[in-house]
Amino acid sequence: MDEIARTAGVGKDTLYRRWKSKETLVQHLLSELSAENAPIPDVEDPRYALFIFLQNIVRLNTRSDFGAILAGIVGESARNREMATAFHQFWAERRTIAAGLVRRVVGPGASDREIGQILDHVLGPIYYRLLLSGDPIDDEYLWDLIVALPWSTGETPDQEQPTEKELK
Repeated sequence: MDEIARTAGVGKDTLYRRWKSKETLVQHLLSELSAENAPIPDVEDPRYALFIFLQNIVRLNTRSDFGAILAGIVGESARNREMATAFHQFWAERRTIAAGLVRRVVGPGASDREIGQILDHVLGPIYYRLLLSGDPIDDEYLWDLIVALPWSTGETPDQEQPTEKELK
């Protein structure tokens, strides 16, 4: 909080008037950053909507301060139970949004447990690369994650890569 106050040019008491704790400030920050930088795609094709959503996650983490903040919060959450609770609440909200997109792809018959497993299979590799390995995440990689999902029609999707124009 000292560093945040110093950077903002205000006293710590000013911060604590608005946010009762470091955890609530961080939760507010995460919500603001994710809302601004990862809008819900408004497109008809559910696979393409999920693709855009995943692109936004990668963009937010690599082209803004969000990725560095996220890495710091992950580390702090390991030591701070209140931070971990706030962080888990933030992710629960974000997972609900992603679950809606996944449900559009796999169909209404999937159970909540199945949707949760699919989210782990799609989001886990992205955050593994972002936070741990540093391996690149390009559009082809994201599309490969999506085409691996089960499809509501019971058919295997056409696994041709979208054209460059379709990806933009």
